[in-house]
Amino acid sequence: MEALIYGYVRDELAEGHSEELEDAMCSLASSAGMCFAATFHESTTGDGTAFAELTAELKRADAHHVVVPSLEHLAGQTIPREILLAKLAAEAEARVWTVDT
Repeated sequence: MEALIYGYVRDELAEGHSEELEDAMCSLASSAGMCFAATFHESTTGDGTAFAELTAELKRADAHHVVVPSLEHLAGQTIPREILLAKLAAEAEARVWTVDT
């Protein structure tokens, strides 16, 4: 059984390219031998709802992989990004993959 991987995209950074970003995340998942499950889209208000839903889904599905187009999609500044990365690691034992690397 392939490991599940979930996508996470901040819509304001996608700039109308959500479909292309999702295709790239799916390709990365496939090349890593994982099953791409779904993408969580953070709205332009950026209230963190999608991130909370992602974390809950990772725990529910016992999944441990997240893919983002770039680390900027987790947060625009280093400190908040590091907090979100730590939260994913602590709460869901999740590894974050990026398309842009």
